[in-house]
Amino acid sequence: MSLSVPIGIVMALAVNVLVCIYFAAIAKAQPTHRAYAWWAVSCGLFSAGLVATVTAASSGGLQFLNATGCLLLLLSTYGLFCGLYHFELTRTSARLYQKAQSLVYLALVAITAASLFGPVVNVVTSFAMASMLLITEGCFYHRKSPFQSAYAALRAVLVVHAFILFLQGTVLLVKMLAGNDIDIATLFDLTLLTHLLLTLVTALVLPILHMLRKQHQWQKLASRDDLTTVNTRGAFLQKAYASVADNNIAQHSLLMVDIDLFKNINDTYGHSCGDEVLRQVARTLKAGIRNTDIIGRMGGEEFAILMPGLPMDKAHIIADRLRGAVAEADIMFNGERVTTTVSIGIAESTDVLDSWDSLFEDADKALYSAKRRGRNLVFLFGDRFSSPPVSSL
Repeated sequence: MSLSVPIGIVMALAVNVLVCIYFAAIAKAQPTHRAYAWWAVSCGLFSAGLVATVTAASSGGLQFLNATGCLLLLLSTYGLFCGLYHFELTRTSARLYQKAQSLVYLALVAITAASLFGPVVNVVTSFAMASMLLITEGCFYHRKSPFQSAYAALRAVLVVHAFILFLQGTVLLVKMLAGNDIDIATLFDLTLLTHLLLTLVTALVLPILHMLRKQHQWQKLASRDDLTTVNTRGAFLQKAYASVADNNIAQHSLLMVDIDLFKNINDTYGHSCGDEVLRQVARTLKAGIRNTDIIGRMGGEEFAILMPGLPMDKAHIIADRLRGAVAEADIMFNGERVTTTVSIGIAESTDVLDSWDSLFEDADKALYSAKRRGRNLVFLFGDRFSSPPVSSL
């Protein structure tokens, strides 16, 4: 072998041991995340397998030691897969997990049997490891994430390493069948290099992805109302400001929605019933608006719905439909139907009136008018086309 091969082996061994310690430390600090423990095991198995196969080759081909090293190398790729399977950022199907299990069982048997035939075991191991890496790449298949470029880098390294292992297995097979003394030192160097790249990318990218994903989840939780699952007031206002400021959207309609006599519901049935009413009303409102509309809970029993690009006359039709849907909803509590209605005020942004503050103020005034004129109705700012009260509660 060339001088670079031992250097490559030492580098691969050192990096894997260090990464093994690194992942083990993270696993100890975060015992609920099993992925890091699996990755630590994977790096440890690879290190042990590398030492075993190199020792066997240096000692004149100790077949049992070589076969043991091959088994450890295969299990290291399975450990990588298991880590990704338990990694919360991936959505691995049970079917893919079964494929990986079947492959590792089959490969263990094949490597054990191939150890009886000398160099065949190295061929089988190369192909088995490559196959496991391709299955591992499947953990990220069709994965949608705001961090897509990081996933693409990891997938690319997995595929390249798998290809090199397939190439290595093919060359070893040709060498064995032809009986030629083909120099595979360069190919061996390339295999170690791609493995080093995979190890480093895994060690660097996945913990960062984990942290970014957690941050993304926290931001999402902070922007969602716990009870109704709609936007919080702050999240709604942030999205509303951005939409109203968008010059590509000509107009907006804003619906301010308030549950009528909500205090009476709490006083009569209790706050648990009030919470259920809030959930059901929010669910009804979400079901009756477009995907592009923005809904938020502004506080207490008041909701707001911003409708980008929708004129007030069309928003009025939707608002009246929402009002009717809430009134007809079967909101049950302790076996009793809780009659619930809402009042809705609507305002529209125009070329002259295009600020969020003015839009919000006008919609709030329209809501006040709806409440004052009898509740359970839709009122448009400017007193145009307002619905007559359906009932006076």
